This record gives sequence, C-alpha cells and structure tokens, in this order.
Amino acid sequence: MNKRDFLLNLATTITIGGLATTAAHAQTTGYPNKPVKIIVAFPAGTGPDIVARIYADQLQKAFGQAFLIDNRPGAGSIIAAEAAASSPADGYTLFFSVKATMTIAPHVYPKAKFHPVKDFRPISQVLTLPHLITATPSAPFSNLTQLVDAAKKNPGKIDYASLGVGSQSHVAMEYWAHQLGIKLNHIPYKSNPSTDVMGGIVSLFLEGSGSAVQLIKSGRVKALAVSGSTRLPSLPDVPTVTEYKNGIDDDGIVGSTWHAFFAPKGTPDDVIMRLNSEIVKISRFPDVRQRLLDIGAIATGTSSAELATVMEKDYSLMGKIVRELQITAE
Repeated sequence: MNKRDFLLNLATTITIGGLATTAAHAQTTGYPNKPVKIIVAFPAGTGPDIVARIYADQLQKAFGQAFLIDNRPGAGSIIAAEAAASSPADGYTLFFSVKATMTIAPHVYPKAKFHPVKDFRPISQVLTLPHLITATPSAPFSNLTQLVDAAKKNPGKIDYASLGVGSQSHVAMEYWAHQLGIKLNHIPYKSNPSTDVMGGIVSLFLEGSGSAVQLIKSGRVKALAVSGSTRLPSLPDVPTVTEYKNGIDDDGIVGSTWHAFFAPKGTPDDVIMRLNSEIVKISRFPDVRQRLLDIGAIATGTSSAELATVMEKDYSLMGKIVRELQITAE
C-alpha cells in the first residue's frame, strides 16, 4: 500500500469512527425514546414493588416515556439479578434492587451468574428501610429481653420465619441470635410468612417496616424491636435492637435495608447521569417523601458514587457475616 492509499484509508476509518461516535452520542442524548423496563425481584404488591412503582410513575412523567415494571421473583432474587445483568447496556433495562440481593445473595449462592460490583452500574439509592422483629400475638414474650430469656431456657425451640435462605430476615436474625448468645430455629418460606406469624404457626419474623407497621398497629402481630439505633416515629414505644445491646446493629448496618436503582455494566455515562438527576429530584418531592415515610422508609436519593460506596461496604460486611455463620443455599 502506497502512502496516498494509506492516508485515504486512515481518513475513511477516522470518519466512520467519528460518525459512529456521533450516532451513539445522539442516541443517548435523546434517551429515552422508547419504553424502559425496570426489573424487580419481588412479586407485585410487596414493599420493593410498591416503591419501584412510585418511582416508575414519576420517571414516566419526567421523561415522557413509559417505565414498565417487570416482576421476576424467586431463587433469592437471583433470577431477576441474572436477567438484569445480562440485559443490553443501553439504558432501556434497569434493575430496582435491595440490599440483600446485592450484598448477601452472591455470598449465599456462589453459583449465581452475576456479581453486584462487576456487573452493574449504580444509579441511585432511593431509601433506607428499618426492619422489625415481629411475634405472634400469643407469644410468651413481648420484648427482646423476654425473647432472649425464653430462648436461653428453650434453646432451638423457638421458631422464626424468613423470606428464604440468605434473605435479609434470615441473615440478620442469625447474626443477632449469635450476638445475643441464643439459638433459634429457622424456617425459610418461599413467600411472605406474615399470615403464619399472625396465626401462631411460627413465632417470629423480621419484617420490613413497610408492611410490618400496619400489622403491628392493627394488633395482628406484636413488635419486639426495630433494627438500627433510632426508634420509628410511627411506633415510638418500640425499642431498638441496640437499646438491648449497644453496638449490635448501629445505624441498621445489619438489620435495615436499602432500595436502589442499577443498570447493566457498560450503560453510557450520560444515561446514568440523566437517570440519577431525575431520581434524586423525585426523592426530594414532598409527596414522595411522605409516601415513603408512611411505610417507615427514609428517602435518600444519593449520587451514583455514594451508592457504589455503600454497596461495596455492605457487600464486604455481609460476606464476612455469611462466612462466619456458615450460611449457604448450596
């Protein structure tokens, strides 16, 4: 190839590459120009689904495009996480997830085909949510002190339900029991066990405040303690776990959860930035903040970098707890 031909080929390559870059930029700056799917790892009507729909509705108003919820429950959230991780990184598939999925499940399900840090780009954490240790109304204990006393007298005989092996309700209860020096009997459920707790079939359940508060106020279950170190304004008489033992769950690091938006790795920066900007705005809307507060949640609306830091920190901590307690689903 002579010098002239080489230069012509080089110029053509640069032009084509420039056109491709320009086209890609034009495509993302016009985002979104079609409906966006939000994968949720929980059934319709559950806490995470309700929150996802609140944000989907507001995002639709902001962007003028439909944001559609795609519920994919099962297998400890692994089904949804794997589907989201393997989706095209074009901003048209998002993942609305919770702390347990991104920080516990990968350690409990070692064969899972996703890695929360390597396979996803954080967009924004939208809320933090405490959990409550609830008990059947006929239980012979009404607070954490009485539960610990009863458990020490009857080791392994008090049942507690969870949302499955490796769920927030499972890992937190096992961790607290270990820290309190008691042994409880774990009964994993494939769906929400609240009905069985209300009916006295199982004694205990660690339930998110989104659904627990109304059950407690109606007397269908009773509250023993709330995760973290701050009492809920909606349940001011329910003590925190740390009030029983200081340091056991400071700031809800083990017992509380968070909800957040993610996108598949490789999603363009400007798409992440546009989504983050709108989600942060939504998280500041007074009516959205109140709707979240009504279910015991605190709206956050963080930056992408802040969510990445929180996730990596929690991923490391929960992995350590899972290994120490030898929790595995396989």
